[in-house]
Amino acid sequence: MGISELTGRVTGSVRIVDKLAGGFEALALALTTRAASWVASIPTITLTSRSCEVIFDLSQSAALATAISLELVGQAVTNAWLKAKEWNRSKRKADPPANEWLTLAMTIAYFATDFILVGVLIVPKALVDPIYWAAMLFPLAQVISTVVTGERAAQFKREANVEAVKRERKAERRAKRQARRQGVVVQPSGNVSDNGKSYTNLDILQAGRRAKRNARLDALLTFYADNPDAGPSDAGRAVGVSRQTIYTYNAELETAGRLRRNGSGWEVL
Repeated sequence: MGISELTGRVTGSVRIVDKLAGGFEALALALTTRAASWVASIPTITLTSRSCEVIFDLSQSAALATAISLELVGQAVTNAWLKAKEWNRSKRKADPPANEWLTLAMTIAYFATDFILVGVLIVPKALVDPIYWAAMLFPLAQVISTVVTGERAAQFKREANVEAVKRERKAERRAKRQARRQGVVVQPSGNVSDNGKSYTNLDILQAGRRAKRNARLDALLTFYADNPDAGPSDAGRAVGVSRQTIYTYNAELETAGRLRRNGSGWEVL
């Protein structure tokens, strides 16, 4: 074995190891990023649970359950506000608007409640020793983490929508290349001829629409693979079609044996 061949093999092995290490690093970063916003809730849950024990004379388990329920409500109202905001930004003129201000008011009311429940025990102590004011940073961290969680989910949907558009354009380019390879030529009359066969502009348009539809169906399957419990509105925004169209797509995919509804949502086959 020559030096150059040995060097080439070593270099190839290093590249493989580097790709594997990069893959593990990306996976670890993704898991850490997703877990961070949920872990940030733990200090606030602990402080809120303690307040519920003292103020309402609840048992430790009941207070903990109350605090967890409150944090889940916070995630729900923040998500509702972000969805309403996104809906109003991207909706069609004929679509009804979402009540963005109501959901925003509920989100503010939730966080105010969170600060009050934590502050009931902290503020009296902070008046004696200012260091206790630092405990109020935990609800603030909860505000940040909740918004980040919602925005991350919204960004995932935006990226899925962009990927769907890319698939459509790729399908169109593929159809055009296939037409050129088959010798399809557009005549000045607006007709298309191919070895004695006649095609109209309508045929070409329909072929393009079929390619777009297939690309959307593939994008919908990809979306359901990552979000099996998603509703038709979320799926429609991710793929770029209406809620009613999603029902049609789902029925078509079920008939084709590519999608199946299970107890918790959709299963891609």
